Amino acid sequence: MDTYFKALKQILEGKDEITFLSGAGLSTSAGLPDFRSDENGFWKQNSPVHFKDFLAKKEFRKKSWQNNIAIHKKLNNAEPTKMHNLVNEVLYRGIKNFHITQNIDGLHRDKIKKNNIIELHGSIFKAKCLQCGAEYDTLEYFDNLKAGADCLCSKCLEGFVKVSTISFGQSLLSDTLEKAKLASINSKFFIVLGSSLKVAPANNFVRVAQNNGAKIVILNKDPTPMDDYADIVINDCLENIYEQIK
Repeated sequence: MDTYFKALKQILEGKDEITFLSGAGLSTSAGLPDFRSDENGFWKQNSPVHFKDFLAKKEFRKKSWQNNIAIHKKLNNAEPTKMHNLVNEVLYRGIKNFHITQNIDGLHRDKIKKNNIIELHGSIFKAKCLQCGAEYDTLEYFDNLKAGADCLCSKCLEGFVKVSTISFGQSLLSDTLEKAKLASINSKFFIVLGSSLKVAPANNFVRVAQNNGAKIVILNKDPTPMDDYADIVINDCLENIYEQIK
């Protein structure tokens, strides 16, 4: 295992192009719940709303908004982890280094390197009208929403305003997918951080990277279905891994 840690440290400190793919495991040590383990029942209480249900009924739209506000409250005292900061350090060292993330919490964000961070599943900080495309600040829109009112767009007065996260049953943005694909193709090392790799299309980028010559590194608490594709696999919490390579 020491050999793996040494190799990982060399990769992260090297000059080759690196693309990261992160999942919920990157943020769990910041106090955010993992959807799959859900040890404290956060996701049971705030169960996700399917996109078709959001479109169909007001009660589901209300539930969707309540879920996202609950996530905002969880984030009130959350700070980026040491591994978040390490990833951003790597982004600063190379203009061709990228971070593809499945997370919507924003802890990965960096204003200067925002073009190198690809949010596959969107973000909870913005909301958007599904009809005219008007954008809103999530908390401002919610605060201005009158009790009992439906989440209609104040611009076109027809479309529903939805937090800009990708719901179950909702298609990912094609330009976001294309950018993530290119980041995978052009990487020399493709490093998975805290993802179960059970969700498509995110897990497909592992094969895309490998098919284009990248070495695959998987850092996750538990084994994943893609471990056989990897050159290095370390099963541990990311914060423990960080302590071995800092």
